[in-house]
Order: sequence, then C-alpha cells, then structure tokens
Amino acid sequence: MILIDLEKCYECGDCAVQCSYPLHHGKTSFITLIETAIRKITCRHCEDAPCVISCPTKALAKQDEGLTRAGMLCTSCKTCLIACPFGVNTLETVNFEKAPCDLCEGREITCVKTCSKKAITEGNFKEDAEKNIYKVADGIYAKAIHWKTQLGIKNGGGNKP
Repeated sequence: MILIDLEKCYECGDCAVQCSYPLHHGKTSFITLIETAIRKITCRHCEDAPCVISCPTKALAKQDEGLTRAGMLCTSCKTCLIACPFGVNTLETVNFEKAPCDLCEGREITCVKTCSKKAITEGNFKEDAEKNIYKVADGIYAKAIHWKTQLGIKNGGGNKP
C-alpha cells in the first residue's frame, strides 16, 4: 500500500517522481493518482457538475463514488479546468494519458524511492477521517483535508467525513 500526502505534493511544484510500470511514461501514473485523489477528496461533487457538463467528449462522468475520467476519451482540451467553479481541476492534474497503477507488483515501488519531498510512503494504511487519510483506490490512500472539513461540514451528505 502507498500513501500520498497531497499537501507535500502541492508544495513541490516540480514533480520528479518516476514510475516503473511499462505502460506509464515517466511520471504520468503518479499524476493520474494525484488526479484521482483530488477528485475523491477535494472535489466538491457539484450536483450539476459544470466540469462534466462542459466536457465535449464525455470523458468525465459523475458516479456514486465521485467523478471519474476516461483517459481514452479525454483530449486534454481543458474545458473542465475553466468550468470548475472551485478550481479543483488544474493543468497539472488533468493529463491525457491514463493507465492504472499496479502498485509495482513484483517490483520495487519506484515512486516512493524517487519522490524528493517524501510525499509518498509505503506501509499499511486505512481510512481515518481524523487523520485526513482517505482510500483512493485499492492499495492507494491519500492524506488531504477533505473539502467538507474545510467548510466545517460534518457528516453532511454521502461523502466522508
């Protein structure tokens, strides 16, 4: 399992994280993980979802667990960046290429080793809203302040916390 500390990622500004998965070119897998974490934790999950409505290729979809992006449909036109009223979608996190992380199955976890800010750690993790740790995907967790916590909302709606 890995844990990504999004606050440390935001501080960095010049990501040097590498990935050893053959289908990932350079750091695209890690950028995709950050995008997924942001969509699950900091995205406001708007009822009318302007980013979804604005997408000309229907690459964004609103589902029960939040927004998802179909990488093969995304043309990187950036309309979702303009449409998001909260600035959740950013140029750095909307990447055309997309392939799932395999957690370096059978290989050394390269992203942990190559992150200069130590924003990625390996270990055993579980969701813990008090520690701002949320499950992003199987074996992948992110540490970030949930948008509802930022607004002082507790247990409102279907999203944690």
